[in-house]
Amino acid sequence: MNKRKMTLWVITSLTGFGGAFFTILAILVFLFLGISSLKNDQQNPTAPDGNAPVSGQALVNAMGIVSEMKKENASLQQIAGTLSNWDAESGGDPTSVQKRNWGTITTADMYNQPAFVISDTKKAAINWFISAYPSGNYPADGIGYAGGMMQWDGSRLIGLINYAKKINKEWWRIDTQFAYLRNADSYAPNYKKYLTQSFKTATDAAKWWYGNLEYSVGWDNAPSAGNDGKQKHLGTAEQWYNYLSGSSNSGGQGLSGLDKVLGQALDIDGSYGAQCYDLSAYYVESISHFRPIAPNGASGLFADSSEQWTSHQWSIIKHPNYTDLKAGDVIDYQPGGLVDGWYSDGAYGHTGVIGKVLGNNRYVLYEQGGGAPAHTSTYTYHAQGVASIIRPPK
Repeated sequence: MNKRKMTLWVITSLTGFGGAFFTILAILVFLFLGISSLKNDQQNPTAPDGNAPVSGQALVNAMGIVSEMKKENASLQQIAGTLSNWDAESGGDPTSVQKRNWGTITTADMYNQPAFVISDTKKAAINWFISAYPSGNYPADGIGYAGGMMQWDGSRLIGLINYAKKINKEWWRIDTQFAYLRNADSYAPNYKKYLTQSFKTATDAAKWWYGNLEYSVGWDNAPSAGNDGKQKHLGTAEQWYNYLSGSSNSGGQGLSGLDKVLGQALDIDGSYGAQCYDLSAYYVESISHFRPIAPNGASGLFADSSEQWTSHQWSIIKHPNYTDLKAGDVIDYQPGGLVDGWYSDGAYGHTGVIGKVLGNNRYVLYEQGGGAPAHTSTYTYHAQGVASIIRPPK
């Protein structure tokens, strides 16, 4: 008996017979339904896929950092070394504002600010710093004023804020801070040199970053942070590398292939330029050496031509729930279906490849189209817009 029928039965019993017995019975029924609903809610997993060092919004932000560094063809070792440092500096939070008293705003006020949110208190602290020290040269008391993922300090913090104004973006955005680090930060030459290094391990990358981008004196001469923080950088870097390498994920080999073409406009069929179809087809061909055909050109309806998939040991899940998603799945959006804040093409839909399942209904997608080359995006899942996922063979 479903919930609606049970409810009608209770109401009928009450009106037909009345009495305390049925009143008590109705209360027990509704309590049972409430407990059942609660139990079902608790079965929806919110933990991220894999064993990442962080979770929730911190993991979402970390994937934003990964996307930025993949634009530069950074290796996983380099990405892991960066993430380990920024975990220690700011928790990977681009809105982080730390250290000292910011005018009338106390250190305690700053520590009580929400992470990953640019609050009015954080804005007021930064505005006070700009007015008090326009050049960023604060009194030499060894404490300092710092903000952003890298905890840019003093004149470098002023540089970040001025650079953000120059490019007409907020300073607390991930892409703004990367643009500053690449192009205008006094440490930009060191960062560019970091990207030219060939690191055998994430530990090597973390040592180089800490010694040359944190302190500019090399690993051996760099001071140790509190609570053995210097060594913790190394362990965190290895954790990030293990997570990002995703060797246990279905389609892991194919995803590494997509990493190599980020920023490129794929047009493998030579028709209509770089479309969403081309990226998914490139991925499928790299794994199973066949090029999928989209029914009537509609990539969003890939699953309607099922034999081409099943004959190559790919499996299809139509109308999937978020809990069905796995890294490596080809995901197909209904024609005109909701993706996340935008709708797919009304005739052809949209397609891409799941890069990571982040938890809390969020995921990373490899995609292209709409004039954009191959790139990654982080979306919230909307089941009503998704036609199917298609999973590669194990």
